[in-house]
Amino acid sequence: MSIRAVAAGAVVMVAAVAVSFSGQPWAHAEQGPPPRTLPSLKAWSPGGTGFSLGAHARVWYATEALRDTATDFAAALRSFTGNDVVAQEGSSGNPGDIALGTGSMPGAPEMPEAYRISIGETLDLRGADTAGAFYATSSALQLLRQRTTITGGTVIDWPQYRERGLMLDVGREFMPLDLLRAQIRRMGYLKLNLLHLHLSDTFGFRLESDRHPEITAAQHYSKQDIRDLVEYAARYQVEVMPEVDFPGHMNGILAAHPELKLRSADGRVSDAAIDIANPRAYDLMGDILDEFLPLFPGRYWHLGADEFLLDGTRVASFDEYSQLGEYARAAYGPQAQPVDAFLGLINWGADIVRAHGKRPRIWNDGLHTGAGTLTVGTDIVIDYWSKAGIPQLPLPFFGIARSPADLIAAGHDVRNASFTPAYYVAGGPTAAGNVPAPLAYQLWDPTLFVDGTRLTPDQNAHNLGSGLFVWCDDPTVRTPDQIAAAVTMPLRVTAQQTWGPPQAGSYLEFSALADAVGEPAA
Repeated sequence: MSIRAVAAGAVVMVAAVAVSFSGQPWAHAEQGPPPRTLPSLKAWSPGGTGFSLGAHARVWYATEALRDTATDFAAALRSFTGNDVVAQEGSSGNPGDIALGTGSMPGAPEMPEAYRISIGETLDLRGADTAGAFYATSSALQLLRQRTTITGGTVIDWPQYRERGLMLDVGREFMPLDLLRAQIRRMGYLKLNLLHLHLSDTFGFRLESDRHPEITAAQHYSKQDIRDLVEYAARYQVEVMPEVDFPGHMNGILAAHPELKLRSADGRVSDAAIDIANPRAYDLMGDILDEFLPLFPGRYWHLGADEFLLDGTRVASFDEYSQLGEYARAAYGPQAQPVDAFLGLINWGADIVRAHGKRPRIWNDGLHTGAGTLTVGTDIVIDYWSKAGIPQLPLPFFGIARSPADLIAAGHDVRNASFTPAYYVAGGPTAAGNVPAPLAYQLWDPTLFVDGTRLTPDQNAHNLGSGLFVWCDDPTVRTPDQIAAAVTMPLRVTAQQTWGPPQAGSYLEFSALADAVGEPAA
C-alpha cells in the first residue's frame, strides 16, 4: 500500500498534531537507576548481591520447551563476551551461572510475554510462558553485552501492546531470505513479535503457486521457503502474517489475467484493480486464498482492501464503473450502493479466512462514513493508516474514512499504522513523509493516529499496537540491504514505543543506549 501524493510538510504536520509521549515513572526509581535495555524496562527494585558472568558459565534450562532459547542465548553470550557459555538442562547452578524457567509472575499483568530477572550470585530468568522466558534472555543479553557484571536487584517487565511489528513490502521489492532472517533476529532482540509480509503488489506475486503458476513472479518464495521462515521466526517469538492484497494492488496477478482487469464505462482499464463484478474474479481470488491460507500457521490473514480505485495517480469514483452498481444491486438488493460490491468482497474474503481458522484483517481506507448498506464483520482487525478514504484525494491526514474511535465503537480491534510516523517509504514521492527517528521518539506513541485523534485508555484496550511499515514504492532507489540499514533506528524507536513506557531518557540518551546494545548476534 502507498499513497501517490503527499503534503510536502508532512513532518511538520505530525509535529503539529502530536503531543509529547508521557512515560511512567520507574518503580522504586528513588533507590537507584535501573538496568538499561532497549526497549526500556517497566519496573526495577535494586538490592542484594550483584551478578558476574562466569568464565565457564552454564545456562540451565528447566524444560525441553526452553532448549532452543537457552542454546541461542548461550551462543550469543559466547559471541558477545568471549566467555565459555553453554546451555545445559537442569535447574541448579553455581555463582556466575544463569537459570532459565517459566512460572507465575507476581507484580506483572497476566500475559505470556511478561518476565522477571532476579539478579544475585546467579542470574534467574523466569517468563510467564516461553515467550516471556525468551524476552528475559533478550534483556539479559543486552545487559551482559554492555558489561558482564550487573548490580543486584529484580526486574519485572511486560509489554504495553500485544502487537509490535515490522511490515516489509516484498511485493514491490523482493527481499532475500537471508535478509528476512536477519530482520527476524533483530525483531527478537527488540521484543517485536509480528512480521507482516506484503506479498503481492505492483511488481510481483511472491509466492510459488501450484494452482496458478502463471501469476508467480520470477523472484519468489517457494512453499518450503515459507515453512522454513515461519519455523525460524517462531524460534524468536515472531509470528509471520501474510498479506495478499485484494481487490486493488493486483498488478502482479492481473498481468497474467488481463481479462479480469477493472474497466470503466468509458473503456479505461486499471492495471491494479480486479473487476469484482466478474464471477471469474472470485474464482481466482478464492483459489489463491485456499492454496496459501494453510501455508501460514499464524492467527491472521491480511486481505489488503486498500486503494481499490486508485489508478496510477488518479482516484476514480465507483460511479465510473456501472457494473459495480449493477452487481451490488443484484447481490444485495435494490437499495444497495456501488460501494457495497467492495464491502461484500471484504466479507466474502473474510468468510474464507475464518473457514481456515484464522482472523481476517484489512487496511482502513475503504471504510467510509455513511457509505454503503453493508457492514463488514466486526471480528476483522482494521490496520488504520489513512483518514482519506476513497474516492478522494489520497492525502492521509483528512477525509471521510471512519475514525479509529468509530471503528472501535463498532466492535473492531485496530492497529495504529499511521502514514506518519509509522511508515518508512523507500523511493517515490511519498518518501517525503518519512519522519526522522528523533521526532517519532519524542512526539508519537501508538495512541495517536494519523488524523490527529488520540484514543482514551478504554478505547486503547482495543488497539493491538503498531509497527514500522516499510514500503518500496520505487524498488530501484535502494537495495534491500540499504533499506535494512536505513530502518535501524526507526525500528528501535518502534520497539520502544510499542513495548511502552517508561522511555529511555532523551533521544540522545536513547541513541547512546542503542549503540551500546547494538545488533543481535548473526
